[in-house]
Amino acid sequence: MDVSRLRQQLREAGRQIARQLCTLMEHTPLLRGGVYRLRRRCGKAGCRCARGELHESWVLLTREGGVQRMRAVPKGQTARWRELAEHYRRFRRARRELGRLYREVLRLTGELERLRSVPPPSA
Repeated sequence: MDVSRLRQQLREAGRQIARQLCTLMEHTPLLRGGVYRLRRRCGKAGCRCARGELHESWVLLTREGGVQRMRAVPKGQTARWRELAEHYRRFRRARRELGRLYREVLRLTGELERLRSVPPPSA
């Protein structure tokens, strides 16, 4: 690979890093975890769920102290909690992508250094 191509790739990586940093620096609140619809049977013999009409509720699955927890989403808050959880997913994706980009920049700069290096002058 030539030096010019490496410089182009470094510039593009810089642009991608800037985009990821913009995502990370947004002011939107984050809700760590995911919001899911839970469908289950209660176990009562005469209940509608025994006929297949399962009970539904929305829950937030999150980790606290290394333990997975499930919390009920308050009525009327499902859309807001899902939106906040999506902000968290976007943040985590941007963070992961930023790490990948920095590794790529280090690889490219190492290659650029190798191509630009000349042997020491003879005495």
